Amino acid sequence: MQGAEFSTTNPATGRAIDTYTAMTGQQVAEIVGRAQRAFPEWKKDYERRRGYIYNLVEYLRSHKEKLARVATAEMGKVIKESIGEIEKCAWVLEFYADHGDSFIANEVLNTDARKSFVTFEPLGTIGSIMPWNFPYWQALRFAAPCLMAGNVIVMKPASITPQSGIEIETAFRESGMPDGAFQCVIGSTETANHLIDSEGVNAVTFTGSASAGAKVGQRAAAGLKKCVLELGGSDPFVVLDDAIVDDAAQGAVKGRFINCGQSCVASKRFFVQKGVAEEFTEKFLSMASKLVVGDPMNMNTDLGPVSSRAGLESISEMVEDARAKGADVLLGGEACGGGNAADDEPDGGYFYKPTVISGVTQDMMIAREETFGPVAPITIVENEGEAVRLANDSEYGLGASIWTRDLSKAEKISHRIESGIVSVNNVVVSDPRVPFGGIKHSGFGRELSRYGMLEFVNVKSVRFYDNLTQQHYVE
Repeated sequence: MQGAEFSTTNPATGRAIDTYTAMTGQQVAEIVGRAQRAFPEWKKDYERRRGYIYNLVEYLRSHKEKLARVATAEMGKVIKESIGEIEKCAWVLEFYADHGDSFIANEVLNTDARKSFVTFEPLGTIGSIMPWNFPYWQALRFAAPCLMAGNVIVMKPASITPQSGIEIETAFRESGMPDGAFQCVIGSTETANHLIDSEGVNAVTFTGSASAGAKVGQRAAAGLKKCVLELGGSDPFVVLDDAIVDDAAQGAVKGRFINCGQSCVASKRFFVQKGVAEEFTEKFLSMASKLVVGDPMNMNTDLGPVSSRAGLESISEMVEDARAKGADVLLGGEACGGGNAADDEPDGGYFYKPTVISGVTQDMMIAREETFGPVAPITIVENEGEAVRLANDSEYGLGASIWTRDLSKAEKISHRIESGIVSVNNVVVSDPRVPFGGIKHSGFGRELSRYGMLEFVNVKSVRFYDNLTQQHYVE
C-alpha cells in the first residue's frame, strides 16, 4: 500500500516546488531495521565516528550555498541566514567531534567497593522528529552529540521542508557515513507515529509546538521510551531604566525579526520600564523600519516570507485581535507583497511587514500565545518587579533576556525568571557549549553541551568487590 502524497510550496512565490509520497509503516520499519543492524558496529569506535563527522563538516562547508538555497526555497528564510545556519551546523558537529569523548569518559567514584565507576553507553536507535524553521540546525544540533555518543538516528523532517532533510541524509552518505547510521523517513504525522511506535526505536526526540509535543510524549511514554521535548517559547525581553538603550533596541530587532520571527527562542514579549520606554520605542521603530522585506534569495533582504499561508493568517489574526482590543500599531500591521510573485499570485507570497505594537494587555492573543512571525508587542512597566511578574505570566519557559547596566541586579532577576535560559545584555541564542531547553510548556530535557549528550545514554554504574557484603537490609 502506498502512502499519501503531499506537496511543498515556495512561500516567497506561492509556487509548488515538489511532490512527495509519505512513507508507510512497512517502509519505516525497514529503515529502522537498517539502523539497528548498523548500531553494533557504529558504537564500537569513537575515533572512527570522529573521522566521519569531520568529513561531514567539510562537506557542509563546501556545499553551504547549495544547501542554503534548498532551505530558503522551502521555508522562506533569507539566504544569508540559511548560509549562517549551515556554518553553525559545521560548528556543532566539530565541537562534539573535538570534545565528545571527554563528555562521556568514565567517572571514578569512591564507595565501599574496591573499584567503582560510572560509564555512559549509547541507547541504540533514536527517532528524531524535527521542525521546519531551522531545518538543518535543529536536526544536526541533536544529531551531533547523539551520534558521537554511539547512537544511530532515524529522522523525520517536517513536511514543509522534506528536501532539507533529504539533503542532510545525502551529506552523511557523501561523507562516507556507514549505511544506516543516519537516515530519513519522509511523511506527515502518521509517518512520525510509525517511527515512535517502532519496536526498534529506543528513544525519541521532538522539536515543535507544545500541543504536538504533548502527543509525542504520550505516545513515547506508552512504549516506555525516553523522550526529549524542545517545544515553543514566548520569551520575555526586559529593558530596565539603566539599560544601554541603543544596545537594547539593536538587540530587540535581532531578537524579534531573525528568521522572520519564526524561532522558539525569538524575543516575543517586550517589557520596558517607563523611564526608558519612549527612547527605546523610538529607536526600535527606527531600526525596524529600515528592514528590507523581499526576495529571500537576495543577499540584501532582511525579511523573507513566513513559512506558509496558515502562518500568515495566524499572524494577521493576532494583530487584528490586538488592534480590536485597543492596542496601537506603531509600525507595519499588515501583509505585503515581496516583489517575487508567481503569475497567479500578483501580491507575491506570504509576506508580512515588520510590526511593532504598543498598549498591549494580557487579554490579547499576542500576549498569551506564541507569536511565530515578525510582530513585536511592547508593554510599559513601572518597575522590575512588574516586569518579572509579567515575564513569568506565561505557559512557556524557554528563554529570557534582561537589559541593564547593573549586573548584580541582573543576576538576582535571572534567578526569578522562570525559564531554562537567561541572557543578560544580549539576545538568547543556542550555543554548543551551553545547555539548551526549557521548563513548563516549553518542554523537558536538554540539547547541546555535555548535558545534551547525556540525554540519550545509559548511565551505568559498575562496582567491583573483594568480598560479599553481608549487611544489606534494603535494596
